Order: sequence, then structure tokens, then C-alpha cells
Amino acid sequence: MKLMPILAVILAAASIAAAELRIADATGHGDIPVRQLALRQALSDPSVPVKYERSGKAQALAGLAGGRFDLVIMDVPAIPADFKGTRKVYGVRALAFYVNVANTLEGAKSDQLRDIFTDKKPRWQDYSFLAADIKRYGIRPGKPGAELMADFLLRGSKLAEETTLLKSTPEVVLMTGADPAAIGFGVYLSSAPVQVKMLAVDGVAPTLKSVREATYPLAVKRAVLAAKIPGETARKFLAEMEKADFRDLVKDAGMEPVEK
Repeated sequence: MKLMPILAVILAAASIAAAELRIADATGHGDIPVRQLALRQALSDPSVPVKYERSGKAQALAGLAGGRFDLVIMDVPAIPADFKGTRKVYGVRALAFYVNVANTLEGAKSDQLRDIFTDKKPRWQDYSFLAADIKRYGIRPGKPGAELMADFLLRGSKLAEETTLLKSTPEVVLMTGADPAAIGFGVYLSSAPVQVKMLAVDGVAPTLKSVREATYPLAVKRAVLAAKIPGETARKFLAEMEKADFRDLVKDAGMEPVEK
């Protein structure tokens, strides 16, 4: 007769273990909004332990298939074409280049932008009708936008020491809008001030549509992957990602919220 209480304890313990949420972050520099949401969930409901760890892409996908992970965060281009599980696209990272509205330049090729930010002393007359040295602004390492520049353009090369690095894209935009000879890089802002304009890259302008659809060449969608039939804890977490609070986290991380 004493077996029933013992069995109840075992089942309760198994239930707690099953409620654990295990997330693998397989992005290059680490995701911010999903990690913050996971932290909030862990604090609001301590009965569901959350394990969040960085992982390589192959290891993360193998862990998802083998039941080691419940969710995997990955940039959409890295998702295998034969992936059969659930995917929730939630944001797009986009790098933008800002110039003063007085500048005649409307667009540039990727290699030209790379040269502008890596050459020691570039001049505008090589790219537009301005006759001045180019004043360059960018984002400090560790801030939204810096990793985009490294991923999309630098590819191992270094920014010129003369580039002034700031804390945020709004600061970059402010400085660029105040100087006709300036150019700055940062995250895409859907509501940039009238003092600046964003350059087209490789023939495609960064508009809200081209960024959200990732047809703009410097935009990459990000998604959370789950099993074809996610477990209960994974389903609840994916449901939280549908809420406005999570979209705010996406925006705060310098990303544009998207749904597909």
C-alpha cells in the first residue's frame, strides 16, 4: 500500500523533468531576444527550468533530432533544405549605410562600401560629386550592428582606425545627418530622419518590404526551430513569441520583427 505515494512522487519528478526547456543558440554571435524571453520565462515560472547554450549548427540540429534540445535558434539561410520540423521566423537582421541627404550618392556595391570603411583615407570624388575626405561612423563592438558589419562586409578585414565608433545606430544617424561628408553604418531603421538617406546595396534599396522579405542583400532572417510536433513547453514558448512583448525585444535588439 505504501507503493502508491512513492509512485506519485516518481511521476511528479518525471513531470518536472519533462517540463524542462532546452534551447540551443546556433547563431554566429548569439541571439538576444530569444535569450531574454527565456530568462523572463525562467524568472516568472521557476517550475520550468530553462537551459540555454551556444552550439554549432550541426550539433544543434542533431540535438534537436535526437531530443537533446527542444528549440534551436538559427539564421534562415543556414537551415537545411530538407528540415522537416517546425520553424518560427521572428526577425530579420539588416545592415544599412547612411549618408547625408546632400550627398549625390544613391547606392554602392558591397566591395565599394568595404573599401570606404577599410581604406586609410578615402575621398568622395571616387564615388560621388562631393569633393571631400569621407568622414566615417560606425557601431562599437558588442552593440547591435557591429556584428552585421563583420558578417556581411569585413570578413576578416579591419575597419580603418579613422572610423569613429559610437554606441548606437541613432547616434550614427545623428552624426551623419550633421555632416555632408559623412557615411555611417548601423542597423536598418524603418523611420530614419530626413537628414539622412540609406544607400542601395548591389542595386537593391533597403525598404521595409525588401528588408522584411530579405531581398535586400544585407538582410538575413532568423528563426526558432522545433520538432515537427513540439512538446508542451516548446509550444508554450513559441506562443509567447507571438506576443507584443517579444516583438519589442526583437526591436530592442536592432532587428525588424517578421512573421514568415
